Amino acid sequence: MKRKVAVVTVARSDYGLLQPILDEILKSPELQLQLIVAAAHLSPRFGNTIEQINTDGYPIAATVAMTQDQDDPHSVNLATAEGIKNFSQVYKDLKPDILLLLGDRYEMHAAGVAAVPHLIPIAHIHGGEETTGAIDNVYRHSLTKMSHIHFASTDLHAQRIIQMGEDPSKVHISGAPGLDRILHSEIPEFEELQRKFPTLQQPYILATFHPVTTEPTEAKIQAQNFLAALKSQPQQTLLTMPNADTGGLAVREAIKQIQPDFPHLLAVENLGLLYLTAMKYADFIVGNSSSGIIEAVSFNLPVVNIGNRQEGRAQSGNVLNCGSSQKEIEEAIKLASTKHAKDIARATKNIYGDGNAAKRIVNQIKVLDISPDMIKKCFTIHAIITG
Repeated sequence: MKRKVAVVTVARSDYGLLQPILDEILKSPELQLQLIVAAAHLSPRFGNTIEQINTDGYPIAATVAMTQDQDDPHSVNLATAEGIKNFSQVYKDLKPDILLLLGDRYEMHAAGVAAVPHLIPIAHIHGGEETTGAIDNVYRHSLTKMSHIHFASTDLHAQRIIQMGEDPSKVHISGAPGLDRILHSEIPEFEELQRKFPTLQQPYILATFHPVTTEPTEAKIQAQNFLAALKSQPQQTLLTMPNADTGGLAVREAIKQIQPDFPHLLAVENLGLLYLTAMKYADFIVGNSSSGIIEAVSFNLPVVNIGNRQEGRAQSGNVLNCGSSQKEIEEAIKLASTKHAKDIARATKNIYGDGNAAKRIVNQIKVLDISPDMIKKCFTIHAIITG
């Protein structure tokens, strides 16, 4: 009998990272994929990206609606409650043998909470990382404690998972699966991106600004500073819209307000696989997305990382950190534009792995001994790290 592997995707941000893993599961005669598509994927506001999943040919086992019309803290809690209820029904129906979750979003956390009473073993990807400027940091560490097997992106992150009391034998260094697509897939050429967006010309800046969820009241002014700094640049800006976090609507409002006076701004909801194309051919990246920290160095790109959202996340040498004022962002962009910054980016090795994470993850899931004892969690003494 095939082992049923339920995989949850809640937004464009995790879907692209999960694709190499979905492909590996589908190739395996020992495994059955149960893809659960949830949250922002089902929302017209975020581009109905479930349509892209269908176009890509992945079989969807279930959907979970939970995204609310607003993004204030109470709406996030309502979404979480709705998600827990709906994920629980899906688990009751699908009866997965193991649940695979990636990252740190509140929607993914709801999927984990719902699995606990069903006694479903959880495999978690990207634990042990730090983003102290986002409440996702709390969700990530909570997911670690709910999970039974861990796939860390670096040795440092694996050590942190062990430090949290997890069994070292259940902690594996897989690398970041987002690198698998970059190193092993055919990335569309620039002409394909330009066919979709005919006004796009090189050189251009690739930009994304998500709200800093520990500073929600500052979201709009920070976004305005970010956009003003980009507006002052001669290059065109290709901007992807923010995700479903508290403050995201304020960021969207700032974008809407500046668009009439920012003719070289091209704002898009979702790029899908073309996001890799956009990274490959960009001059550099500006913003506060994790893709700038984890994936961009594989394209030898300088990255301007703004503000506190990614604070604490391990970085390769291509990242230039700055504050969130317009002047600080403009100064960092000036540095990223230099030959020196581009030479450093070209010479920098990505600390997040070698592009073979999906195989490592799926191979471990195949051989995992799933038994009633696996569900029992304890605080292991190996977590005490000295020296």
